[in-house]
Amino acid sequence: MGESKVRKAIDPTYGIVPKSKQKRGLIVSNAIYGNIFNTSIKIESEIDPEELRYSLLYWDKLLKPCPNVIDFVGGDDEQYLISLGILTKPVYNFSEGELFSIIRSTYINAYFDMEEKEPGVWSLSQGEKTPFLKNIGAEFSEDGGLSLQLLNAIPLPVGDVPLAEILEFKERRKDELFILRAHIDLLVLEIQNSPAKTDDFNRIAKEIDSACADLLKVSREWQYPVHFADLKATFNFNPMRFLGAVGGMWKIGEPYGLVAATSVAAAAGLVSTIDVKSDISFRSFKKPMSPFGYALLAHKELV
Repeated sequence: MGESKVRKAIDPTYGIVPKSKQKRGLIVSNAIYGNIFNTSIKIESEIDPEELRYSLLYWDKLLKPCPNVIDFVGGDDEQYLISLGILTKPVYNFSEGELFSIIRSTYINAYFDMEEKEPGVWSLSQGEKTPFLKNIGAEFSEDGGLSLQLLNAIPLPVGDVPLAEILEFKERRKDELFILRAHIDLLVLEIQNSPAKTDDFNRIAKEIDSACADLLKVSREWQYPVHFADLKATFNFNPMRFLGAVGGMWKIGEPYGLVAATSVAAAAGLVSTIDVKSDISFRSFKKPMSPFGYALLAHKELV
């Protein structure tokens, strides 16, 4: 057996996890409730606790852009992450405009600013209480993009888990967290570059399945409740290029079962799948093949 085979046999991350991992960032927002185009909307001064914990678990650095016309002070959790250098809060200046227009412009402008500084590193959060893409704006097209969804496949800490506990878990399980993200990127690259090779899709899908199952298992290390969750990654890539070319199970909208993750989720009565669909995209914007947006939806508690 060659050296590489020996190392791979004793280290499952060999050849997947590079010595120097590229850090990824997520642009997050305050929790917003109500109709986003209505003056009765309620804007919290801080990020939703559950969305903050999900963001902290799966991303390396966070950015919360703040318009100058609204006081987005934040709470103790945000101050703690600022003190560690994980969260930054740049201010964007506006002299006029409607409330939601200002908020939306703040986050979209922050995304383009960070994309220019660090191409392919930053994504927009699309949580249940974030404002970015709830309504299609002038920056977006209703099609031309692709979404890859992992359904009932990843763990999500509940909103009262101490941030220090999440950071400690991330340090212990940094390879497992990185492998999941790396395989998602690989799967979309395969769709882009080799749309007819379903064997490659199936191989990477099985690796994603294994990564999800591993994360669900090790999340039991927490002494706090953990939920099953969906993870949706949105890419600025037109799926019509390969629609019809992809055979077998890799047709748009047909889910691919995740056997290993489902076995972990069985006690909760859930089935884990990968789903590939057409989605929104940025207009006239050539984005690197990393996701420009991520969304999360929590489900049953992990038992």
